[in-house]
Amino acid sequence: MPADKFPAGYIVELEAGVWLAPWRSDPGRTLVLNSAKLFHSVPAARRALTKARTYRPFPDAEIHGVSYAVES
Repeated sequence: MPADKFPAGYIVELEAGVWLAPWRSDPGRTLVLNSAKLFHSVPAARRALTKARTYRPFPDAEIHGVSYAVES
C-alpha cells in the first residue's frame, strides 16, 4: 500500500492558510505550513482545536492528515 495512504501526523488549519503553531499565544498561529504543530493522532488534534476555540470560534477550522518524505 502506498505510504501516502497513512498520514505521518495531523495539522490544524484554523482559517484558510492559517495553521495552529507550537508556540504559546491565543492560540499560536502561523502562515508557514512547515511551522504548523504536528499532532500524532486525530484525537490530539481535536483537543488542540477545542482549546484554540476557547479564544476564538474558528468555525471553518479543519484537521488535515499530512505525510512527509525522509531523505536518505
